[in-house]
Amino acid sequence: MSLKDSARDWVKTVIGNHVGSNIRRYEWTTYVGELRHNMLGAVAYLLPIEGTVVDANEQFTLVKISANKFSVILTTLLSEPVAVGSKIAVKFYNIRRFDGSLADGSEDPSVDGCRNIMLTGTETLFPLKWEDRYLGINEKFRGGYREIQNPYLRDLITQMEKIPVNGGLRRIVNVLVDAGAKDLDFVDPPEEKSAETPPAILATVATQKFAGRVEIFFDRASDTYGLRLTPAEQGDARELTDIHFDELGDALQLAVDDESWMEAKVTVLKAARKPKAAAAAGA
Repeated sequence: MSLKDSARDWVKTVIGNHVGSNIRRYEWTTYVGELRHNMLGAVAYLLPIEGTVVDANEQFTLVKISANKFSVILTTLLSEPVAVGSKIAVKFYNIRRFDGSLADGSEDPSVDGCRNIMLTGTETLFPLKWEDRYLGINEKFRGGYREIQNPYLRDLITQMEKIPVNGGLRRIVNVLVDAGAKDLDFVDPPEEKSAETPPAILATVATQKFAGRVEIFFDRASDTYGLRLTPAEQGDARELTDIHFDELGDALQLAVDDESWMEAKVTVLKAARKPKAAAAAGA
């Protein structure tokens, strides 16, 4: 049984305690770190919520958003413990660009009072351009994007943007974004120089697993990829080689991913009242 199925079964056992007698229909969303789709068949990401914690056990936490709307969250994914009775705000995982803005365009400034939002096929793209590269909702930023010439580097970039990880919840490029990637740079040699100057993507990341410079490069001789990890603090650089394109996502996650991106970020708006007996004992 999947976590989503377990959450559904648990909600059905407790929901009766939290809906009014006049409520005939209710709905809930689940956040358990698994892939979910919207009615159009695209990967769906949950919107932020505000509500009151009304039930919890070791596995799930139930937040009441309105009279007939709820959110059930895997307890271990909460960024901090919450008590029943607390009013909280929660932000769930959503894919973002390298500048931190939401990849679907919903946080972009409006132009002439209009804003474009992508409902399906939302993806994170490197801020790069080349002939015939389709940028979708990013097209308006094309003028400020760097142009890439090397075909092997183009292939690496495209693979990182398209190959899914975490069961399709995100793609390889998001491993970098979610690791706080900054100082993004690229090694873009002429095609004939690719063997002596490996095409590469470079970024500085900072996670609990690794903080420092990450270089993802293409080895023309072996037709494989490699990772070079240079710690921010004192320490020797580490290099991983002979990584095939379908292994790159796993290799990058193993090297830098601490999985904190998956947390449901909690802000306690109003803490639950302490029971009178507990409050008196504390005094």
